[in-house]
Amino acid sequence: MRRNTKIINLHSKIGILICAFLVLLSVTGIFLNHSDDLSLNKHYLNWPWLLKHYGLEAPEPKQNFNLGSNSVTNVDGQIFYNEVKLFQTSDEIKGAILKNNYLYIALSDEIMIFDDAMEIVMSLVNMPATVELIGTNPDDEQIRFLDSNYQSWTYNAADSEWIPDSTKIHDWSQLEPMSSSQRQRMQDYFLSKGVTLEQFLLDLHNGAIFKKIGKYLLDAIGVLTFLLSITGILMWGIRKR
Repeated sequence: MRRNTKIINLHSKIGILICAFLVLLSVTGIFLNHSDDLSLNKHYLNWPWLLKHYGLEAPEPKQNFNLGSNSVTNVDGQIFYNEVKLFQTSDEIKGAILKNNYLYIALSDEIMIFDDAMEIVMSLVNMPATVELIGTNPDDEQIRFLDSNYQSWTYNAADSEWIPDSTKIHDWSQLEPMSSSQRQRMQDYFLSKGVTLEQFLLDLHNGAIFKKIGKYLLDAIGVLTFLLSITGILMWGIRKR
């Protein structure tokens, strides 16, 4: 009699575990079956623990140039004005300045000009030397760049050419650390969407959410299902006797 009770208790406990697994499998399966209807791939989860679990984090900015309360930032070759992505490049930024409602961003071989809507207006190429710094002079409206030989050049818009600059006062663009609010803007840009609800439910459904442990959990469920069958057969045999 005691043996029968042990088998019944074991059978019940295994049944509860498998039942919980089947409920999870059924609920996630129903949602995934209607993924397109529910637009699960357009809904996002950005819980901090979930982002950490998936290994999602904002990349570290490589360069930052402050322009008052605004900034131009290089994040893994993606160039941003605040949280607006402007373009992508393998080059480093040599500087950024705001002048007469235009944004100037210097690379080693060109200077890109953006309007106040952050649309590119033109790009100054055919530089007479490699750009090291970009800046302005408070006494005029012209932009300047400094080459590796410390020669300053100014742009002559009338003739569309660069000419040596003889002025001595310059305000060169310099690298600066990002403020906490600027870092938060970048983090919001990269992590605001997070993980799609569809991906989360799929990983929950197939056990991938638990990573390596998930594979063994599925193995355990398989073993428990086998044991459930065995204990069920034993209980059937006992009752038949």
